[in-house]
Amino acid sequence: MRFLVPVMLLLALAGCQQNVDSNAGSSAQEEQPDYALLQKELEALYDADQHVRDVNWDSINADPTVQMAFIEKMRQVDSTNQSKILPILEKYGWLPKSKVGEKAASGIFYVVQHSGKKALEKYLPQMEELAKEGEASGTDAAMMRDRLLKFQGKKQLYGTQVVNYIREDGRAAVWPVEDVADVNKRRAEAGFELTVEENAEKLGATFDPDEELPKKHVSF
Repeated sequence: MRFLVPVMLLLALAGCQQNVDSNAGSSAQEEQPDYALLQKELEALYDADQHVRDVNWDSINADPTVQMAFIEKMRQVDSTNQSKILPILEKYGWLPKSKVGEKAASGIFYVVQHSGKKALEKYLPQMEELAKEGEASGTDAAMMRDRLLKFQGKKQLYGTQVVNYIREDGRAAVWPVEDVADVNKRRAEAGFELTVEENAEKLGATFDPDEELPKKHVSF
C-alpha cells in the first residue's frame, strides 16, 4: 500500500541499519492488512450506515419533532461508524476494492461521505487516486468531491448534491454547479448514466443552471 511506511523499517533506519536486509521482509509482512477481517468489519459498517437510512423519508420529514429525533439517531450511528473506520484509514489508507470487495469498499465511501469536511479533505485525494486505477468507484469519488465543494461553500462539479435550504420555499434543489455547459460531459466521464437534469428529476429536486451560491454559507 503506497500510503503505508512500515514501522519496523523506520526503526531500522533510525538505529539498526545493519539489520535492514534481514528484517525488511518480515517487517513488511507484519504491516500487511488482514483484508478478510477488514472486509467483514467494513461490510458491517455498510449495513449499519444504510439500515438507519432505510426509512420512509416523507413520513419523517412531515413531523419536525420526528425529523429531529431521527437526525440525532442518524448522527449517533454515523459517529460510531466513523470511530471504527477512521482509525483503519489512518493506518492503511483508502483500501482497494480488489482486496476488500465491492460492499466493503462502499462501506468506506458511505461512512467517510457522512463524516465532516475534515475527513473528506484528508481521504478524498486517496480515493481519487485509487479511482484512477479502478480500485475505487469513480462515481463515488465524484459525489465526494461535490460534497466537499459544497461544504467549502463552492459550486460543485458533477451536480450530485441536493439541498433544501437554498430555496425560500424549502424545496429540494441541486446545489449550484460550476461550468454547467460541460457538467454532463464530466458526469459521463466519471461513470454516471444519468444527466444532471435526469438525476434531479429522479430525486424530485429542482435544477436551475443559473443557481447562485447562497449568501449565507452553512459550515460543517
